[in-house]
Amino acid sequence: MMALTTLILGSDNPVAAGRYVREVDIEETVKRMTRDLGHAQPAVDMVVIAGDLFHRSAPYPRAISFAAKMIRSLRNNDIPVVIIDGNHETASTFLIGSPTAFLRELNAHVVNGSNYEVLRDCWSCRSTERQARLSKLAVHALPYRALRGKPDLTGLRPIPGYMNVLLTHGRVSGMSELNSLHHTAYTIPSDVLLRGWDYIALGDWHIHRYQPLKNVPAFYAGSLEALNFGEAVAYPLRTNDTYAVHGALDVRLHLGEPADVQSFLNRDIRPVLRLEPIDAIDENAKTLMDILHVRLHNGLPAHAIVLLEVNNILPQVWVQLDHAGIAKLRKLVRRCDIRWNFQRTTSSHSNEAVFGAALDRQWEYFLEQREKNSTELAWYKDEGMKRVDEARRILQAVYAQEGE
Repeated sequence: MMALTTLILGSDNPVAAGRYVREVDIEETVKRMTRDLGHAQPAVDMVVIAGDLFHRSAPYPRAISFAAKMIRSLRNNDIPVVIIDGNHETASTFLIGSPTAFLRELNAHVVNGSNYEVLRDCWSCRSTERQARLSKLAVHALPYRALRGKPDLTGLRPIPGYMNVLLTHGRVSGMSELNSLHHTAYTIPSDVLLRGWDYIALGDWHIHRYQPLKNVPAFYAGSLEALNFGEAVAYPLRTNDTYAVHGALDVRLHLGEPADVQSFLNRDIRPVLRLEPIDAIDENAKTLMDILHVRLHNGLPAHAIVLLEVNNILPQVWVQLDHAGIAKLRKLVRRCDIRWNFQRTTSSHSNEAVFGAALDRQWEYFLEQREKNSTELAWYKDEGMKRVDEARRILQAVYAQEGE
């Protein structure tokens, strides 16, 4: 799944030159994780994917091809794979199929319809030992489309004598907040989660190993990579940062015993960092340049992707900054986004005041007059500022070439 907002052409990998860096990063992560799963000790008996394997219901052919390579690699290592659709693969209309359907051709167990399915006694493994371990496993697959249709789930219950895994995608009752991509998701009825499952694999929430209900073995594995700056790690690093760890979950099941849940970490990933913001309310151009210099010389990894927000800056101070020097500072890392959040210079909302203000303020005023939902307002404001900042960077480059 690829959704990081800072997409950068020109990959570090010469073989992938000209492609988006983050797209290649995620492909490399999937390759690395797939290889590690195939060689893990003790051996991995099955991989379950709780939705959002793809970012959209009609992904690009390259994404489908790469997913197929992952499934083929796992199956070549004699590892069965179970996949359900998440909200990203689920189209708004039944006329559009699911991209996960293609993966059935590679012997993946795919559940993407309007009903739940119970998978048991259907695992085909070359290893007799693995086959024996899976003989008492039942996977109850509840895809996102089934949740959206509000089905009758009274029969969705553990099977006596089996290790029962519920595989589903959505929010648990009480999780009302938007996710980091500003999307909502349907709610998994809490009573379904309380039916005595040996393990519940949840998809949608991107925080690794997040457990929404105490004393219930239900966990979100999270995403393999930070998919946007909302999931960036705070820098300087701090303890207990919920986005500091990414990876899969390694779950060990034994009949009649509690699940042993550990992390199968994604190592050597590109750092995606959110720097401590700067409050420029009392800063002039010189002191602000000094602060920027300190922030971006603070031991940042050269291959990192970084966000720095500068708040309450006056337009006239921004004009006086050494933009050529800022361009050099931004090159200290692989990509540095600086978001300039301008100080309001007037409390008046007259047209003359607004249209004489910086473009940032004009965008804010436009939204404030039309969008009353605070969450949507914040999202639109953020997306608009990204485009304003990108336009400024282009102008700065033109000015630098012309010697201005």
